[in-house]
Amino acid sequence: MDKTEFNISRESFCEGELVVDTTVEQGVEKDFVLPDYCADIFRILKCIVEPAVVSQTINGGKLSFEICVTARVLYCSEGNSDINCIVQKMNYTKSVDMTDNCLDPGISIQPVCDYVNCRVISPRRLDIRGAVTSRITVCCNKNQSLVSDASGGNIQLRKQLMTYPSKRLTANKRVTMIEEVQLAADKPPVSQVIRTECYIKPGEQKMIAGKLVTKGDANIYMLYSCVDLSGENTLESMRFTVPFSQIIDIEGIDESFEADVEITPAGCEILTSADKTAPMECEIVMLVNCEAVKYETAEVVTDAYSTKYETELTTVSGSFEATPVKLEQESNISAKIDYPDDEILRVYDSWAAGENVSISTDEQTGSRTVSGNVRFSVLARSKSGMPVFLETESPFEQPLELPEQFAGAKDLALDAKISIKGCEYHMSDGNTVQVTAGMVLRTKVSSGSTGQIVSDIKVDTEKPKQCDDSCCVKLCCCGDGEDIWDIAKRYSTSVSAIIEENELDENSSGTGTMLLIPLIK
Repeated sequence: MDKTEFNISRESFCEGELVVDTTVEQGVEKDFVLPDYCADIFRILKCIVEPAVVSQTINGGKLSFEICVTARVLYCSEGNSDINCIVQKMNYTKSVDMTDNCLDPGISIQPVCDYVNCRVISPRRLDIRGAVTSRITVCCNKNQSLVSDASGGNIQLRKQLMTYPSKRLTANKRVTMIEEVQLAADKPPVSQVIRTECYIKPGEQKMIAGKLVTKGDANIYMLYSCVDLSGENTLESMRFTVPFSQIIDIEGIDESFEADVEITPAGCEILTSADKTAPMECEIVMLVNCEAVKYETAEVVTDAYSTKYETELTTVSGSFEATPVKLEQESNISAKIDYPDDEILRVYDSWAAGENVSISTDEQTGSRTVSGNVRFSVLARSKSGMPVFLETESPFEQPLELPEQFAGAKDLALDAKISIKGCEYHMSDGNTVQVTAGMVLRTKVSSGSTGQIVSDIKVDTEKPKQCDDSCCVKLCCCGDGEDIWDIAKRYSTSVSAIIEENELDENSSGTGTMLLIPLIK
C-alpha cells in the first residue's frame, strides 16, 4: 500500500451528558371541611405527607411532571379514644427547561416532604401547610465517534483497550394494578383504612426484540380500624403480596443490552365496600423507569502522529464506564423510643423510612460507606386509654461490600438507594419501645476512566516533516516520566524502531536511560 493513502476506522461511543440537575419547590396548602361521615376533630396525632410522581413528559425542550401529595391526618375526637383518619390528595404540575433534541433522556425525579403543619380551625375544619422539594436530574445521550484504527501516511498509533457504552436506550411507563383482597374468615370487617404501605421487590428481567419484561412482587401492608368480638374499637393489620409482570416497549433493545429497571410505588389505595362481606379492592400505581445500555470492548486511539507528515488530531474528553455490577445488602437498623408521660399499654403499628442517603470514601483505605437517617414512627395506646404517636430518628452507617474486582479502585461510579422492607417492635419496658427496621441497600457500581480520546486524525501529505540529514541515529537521555512513545513522537520515529535498536522489551519505560534513536528518512 502507498503510505500516503490514509484510512481511518471508527467506533461509536454514547456518553451520558447531565443537562439538568436542579431542585423544584412546591408549597402545599389545603384548607378543608371534614365530610359528614367523619368524626369531629379534638386532637391531631400526626399529619403524614407523602409526595409521589405520577407522570412525566418531555415536549418542546421542557420537562413537565405531576406530583400527587397525599396528606393523611390521624386524629381523635373529644371524649373518645378511637383513632380516626382523613385523607386529602393534592396534585401539582411543575416544569423544568432543558435542552432541545435530548436523545433518550434518563429522568430522575425524587420528591421529599420538607415540612408540614396541620392546624385545627374548628372541630370540622383543618388547615394544612407544608412544602415539597423535588430533586430532578436529566441525562441526555451524546453520541461521539472514536478512532479505533488508522493506516497509511506513516501513521503511528497509541491504543488503549476500553469498555464503553455504544448505545443507550430509556423508557418509562406508568402501571396501575387492581387486585381484589379478602380478609381472613376470623378477622372483623374493616371500618376504616388508617395506613397503607407498598414495598416493591424486584424480580426477573428478560429482554427480547424491542421489549423488556420485568417481574416482581408488590408487598402490601394495611392498618385498619375495626370492631372486635367484644364490641371494642381497635386496630388490626393485614399483609398480602401482589405479583406482577410488565412488558416495556423499548425500540432497539435485545439481549446484548444491560438493563437497569427502577420501580417506584406512586400510590397504594385500598377501597372497602358497604357490603362488609364483599372483597376489598387494592389499587397499586407504579412508575417503571428503564435504562438499557449496550457495552463494547475495543482498542481506541489515545494519541497519534505521522513520522513523515504533519498531523492534526481532534480529541474529545469522555468518561468511560465499564459494565456496572449490581449489589444488594440487607441489614437491620434499631432505635429506642421513650414515652415518659405514661405507660404504653399496646403498640398498634410501627414503620420506618430512609432519609438523606450519601456515600463517603475513606481517603486512606479507599473503603466506601453509605450513611443516612432512618425515621421511625410508632402508633400506640397509653395505659390511660389515649392513643399516642411517637417518632425518632436514628443515623446509620453501612460499609459498602465491594467485590474484589473493585479493590483499591478510586474512579468508581456509585449509585446507592435504600428501601425499608419492614419494621418490627417490642416493648423494652412500660415506657420504651424498641423498633427495628429491615433495610435493603441496592448499589450500582462501575469502574471507569476519564481521558482524552482521538476522534479524528488529519495527515497533511502536502506538508512533509523536515528531516535532519546530518545523521541517521541520535543519542537521547530520557527524562523522568518520559516513556518510549513520547520519545518516538518527539523525534518522529517509531516505537518499534527504538525498541529494536536498543534491544528493549515492549514494557520498558526508558526513564533515566540513554537510548539510540534511529531517524526515519
